[in-house]
Amino acid sequence: MRTLFCLLMTIFFISVSLAQELTLVKNRRSSYKIIIPENPDVQEIEAAKVLQDYLHRISGAYIPVKHDDAGTDPHEILIGNVNRPELAAVPKEKLGLDGLYIRSTGQKLLITGGPKKGTIYGVYTFLEKYLDCRKYSSTVDDIPKKKTIKINPIDDLDIPAFSFREVFYHDVYTPEYMDWHKLHSHGGRGTSPTEWGYWVHTFHTLLDPMEYGESNPEYFSFYDGKRHSGLVPSWDGKSVQPEAQLCLSNPEVLEIVCENLKVAMDKKPEALYWSVSQNDNVNYCQCEHCAALDAQYAAYAPEEKMYATHGGQYPALGMGSLLTFVNKVAERFPDKIISTLAYQYTRVPPKGIVPRKNVNIMLCSIESTRNEPIETGDLSFSSDLEGWGKLTDNILVWDYTIQFSHLLSPFPNLRTLQPNVQFLRKNRVSAVFEQGNIQSGGEFAELRAYLLAKLLWNPDVDIEKEMDGFLDAYYGKAARHVKQYINLLHDNNQGYTGRKLSIFGSPVKETDSYLTPELISEYNTIFDNAEKAVRKHPEQLDRVRSARLPVFYAMLEIMKDNQVSSPRPVGSLQNGKAKLTPETSQLLYDFIYHCLRTNVSRLSEWHTPPREYLEKYPLRLSGLQ
Repeated sequence: MRTLFCLLMTIFFISVSLAQELTLVKNRRSSYKIIIPENPDVQEIEAAKVLQDYLHRISGAYIPVKHDDAGTDPHEILIGNVNRPELAAVPKEKLGLDGLYIRSTGQKLLITGGPKKGTIYGVYTFLEKYLDCRKYSSTVDDIPKKKTIKINPIDDLDIPAFSFREVFYHDVYTPEYMDWHKLHSHGGRGTSPTEWGYWVHTFHTLLDPMEYGESNPEYFSFYDGKRHSGLVPSWDGKSVQPEAQLCLSNPEVLEIVCENLKVAMDKKPEALYWSVSQNDNVNYCQCEHCAALDAQYAAYAPEEKMYATHGGQYPALGMGSLLTFVNKVAERFPDKIISTLAYQYTRVPPKGIVPRKNVNIMLCSIESTRNEPIETGDLSFSSDLEGWGKLTDNILVWDYTIQFSHLLSPFPNLRTLQPNVQFLRKNRVSAVFEQGNIQSGGEFAELRAYLLAKLLWNPDVDIEKEMDGFLDAYYGKAARHVKQYINLLHDNNQGYTGRKLSIFGSPVKETDSYLTPELISEYNTIFDNAEKAVRKHPEQLDRVRSARLPVFYAMLEIMKDNQVSSPRPVGSLQNGKAKLTPETSQLLYDFIYHCLRTNVSRLSEWHTPPREYLEKYPLRLSGLQ
């Protein structure tokens, strides 16, 4: 009995010593050292220096960085794969590439993680979760000041919900923002090299119609009684693109694609993902052999399931010919991952064929409504995602969060972000690309990017708490007014049976929902109060005015299209020239000036700089052209 008592007491004292409060800094002084391996890698060095920097910013204490071969000390902050017995407790098999582990043991603190970015992610998580630091945008953060830094016992294993997490917003791609929020970039932005060799829409790159169009038209789509191997103007108006797709049943096409893919891989051997995917059009091949493959593996009869995108409507063809082709390519390159698009006519999962293990399915939600969660608001996409999830867990979902033609228009989709990300996780999605606004500026760009970054790491994060924290830091005393505007906007975008908030919509389509004259008047009253609340704080006042730009833009667009009657005309013709009323001019000039001084680059995707909008606006007024 005495032996058992002694054993229990020993266990008790060990547990107490392992789980005690740590005082890293006391009255701006610290006895701690930051320990890194004798031969550290780049992320371990960066992680140590980031921690050293922020502890100094918080407390004024300077904690030295030492290698693990310099002898042990009772007070150590262990970073990365250090030569210390405390590392024996790390569950390395669970970390993957990006997972992180933070643990206090005795008087020591351990921060480590997966070999890719886990350790640097661990440091930023420690700063945010345990020291109350925040980074809300590339330029706005919140770093508390404390003379003394104490932490309670920690045992924190944190694994991301998705292996690839990209938030496609201009403000995101600063190195620290990306590392703080644990984000990736397919294009190599930020601090990590991209794992992608080719991204999307690669058929024309792998078999160029400019090279083969005239000599070998049989390599290209057959429909309307002939082959289509030509070029058409691109969406940007500055270049050309293929008018159709490839003939995927032609064995010579397979050989040429594989040859060109091998050349590209040899130039970029470090890249793992290579897209072999359709061009950005719906002109697929309907030749006898391609049509037979599509029919053989079709989950639906022709025209049983219809999709509508870009103003057109087309049947859900399925993946028969495409997946047969891509599987053959993947077989040639077993050490690479071959990605292909399940997009528009290929979105439906097939029946009777499955992707090879090294095939990535990039599934796109371009048709989905944005005023309801996808799971309930787009049952067609939901069934497709669920179907793909039964076939593979190598799925990247390309999601959309903005209105492309009107980047500054009010776009009330904030309430759908969390349920959508949770729905993706539930259906075995392993990677997510959230397409936002890569241009500078845009409606709530920084807020939306911040919320999405949080969700892609942890879909169950308290999103209201995160939003409130952002608003408080970003808008100061105007935060409650901005939140009032967000709530009013979203409250009037819910519950409209059959109404679809489209990424291809416009403010003039919402004049009977969240952009009625009465609501616009309320929005302006809210922003008047918000501006008054921060009138003595120039930076916050600028941010409030940026948040108001979408209301001004909606007013200008609605007036331009004459969708809402105005008590006064907005302009007239004088000597053959359009002349705006003083009221309209003032609104336009205020809008454009704030766009210019805050570096808003475009008002629609790739088009319409603010100066161009100012120049052309009078000519576009209804009845004045």
